[in-house]
Amino acid sequence: MSPEESRTDLDRLQDARDYALSTWNDAGGIDAEVLAGARQPLHAALSDLVVVGEALNKVSAEAKTAAPDIPWQAIVGLRNVTVHSYWQIDLELVADVLANRIDPLVASLDRLITLVQRPSP
Repeated sequence: MSPEESRTDLDRLQDARDYALSTWNDAGGIDAEVLAGARQPLHAALSDLVVVGEALNKVSAEAKTAAPDIPWQAIVGLRNVTVHSYWQIDLELVADVLANRIDPLVASLDRLITLVQRPSP
């Protein structure tokens, strides 16, 4: 079994939660105009968002179904643009994610992590 195959949904959800919080610590509250000129916080936040997207992309369909409030495709889509089409990164969108979407995502991930940790009946 490869190291990636040994990662569980719980591992991936916890990674996504930790990196989402790190994103806020790196650049939370910075608007798009300031973010455009703040290369280090921008790059740190984008790197964290890539990890969030990669981790959530690998979560099982069963776990995803248990949390329909998480915008799975949008998160993975942002990761894909950042990695593969970096010149198309929308700083207004990134600033909006940092300002308005990290807290709800972390709350949803916390609920899903609790659900995944419960033993099956």
